[in-house]
Amino acid sequence: LPVQSAITHPRPGEAVPAGELTVKGYAWSGGGREVVRVDVSLDGGRTWRVARLAGERSVPGRAWAWALWELQAPV
Repeated sequence: LPVQSAITHPRPGEAVPAGELTVKGYAWSGGGREVVRVDVSLDGGRTWRVARLAGERSVPGRAWAWALWELQAPV
């Protein structure tokens, strides 16, 4: 299955100050497969950045939970 992902921070429409921003979210790949990478675009898909997977990692081949991710990006 394709990875399903959501941004949880910042919230939609939230004003953010100029400078460095931490974008956070979660991802799930389904079927017990581990999420190994999350790419994030902050400019409508023109460029992409690789997010860092955070939190506990699942046992390979046994990934039945959402994976947390975060990305530090300039605003």
